[in-house]
Amino acid sequence: MDRRLTLITRALRLHCPNCGNGGIFRRWFEMAQDCPRCGFALASGNRVGANLLNLVAAELLLMVALATIIIRSWPNPPWKFLEYGAPLLMLVAPLVLFPFSKSLFIAFDLAMHPEGRADPRAHGTPDHPTT
Repeated sequence: MDRRLTLITRALRLHCPNCGNGGIFRRWFEMAQDCPRCGFALASGNRVGANLLNLVAAELLLMVALATIIIRSWPNPPWKFLEYGAPLLMLVAPLVLFPFSKSLFIAFDLAMHPEGRADPRAHGTPDHPTT
């Protein structure tokens, strides 16, 4: 199997994209700093990118849901249901998709940089000075 596909399927199962080990999330909204098995730095990635991926996925889900409901129920779409359902979906979807977007962003990053990501803790950046 192609390495990129392997990374993505591991991430969708909420496993470490690097080694495939589970248990990278302590709770639904809390990811471990490092993989417990291979030690891959999970939390040092770009959080903005993972949040953007989460937002885009939630928006796409909303658009697909709205289009499907309107097309299937045409000529009488349930406008009242959509009026309340769409905002509810936009509140719930990012919460449900949160861990998937975090692990998928790490998988995408690992696929684009197979040699490994720079770990700011190892280089003494101003945010993480080495002592």
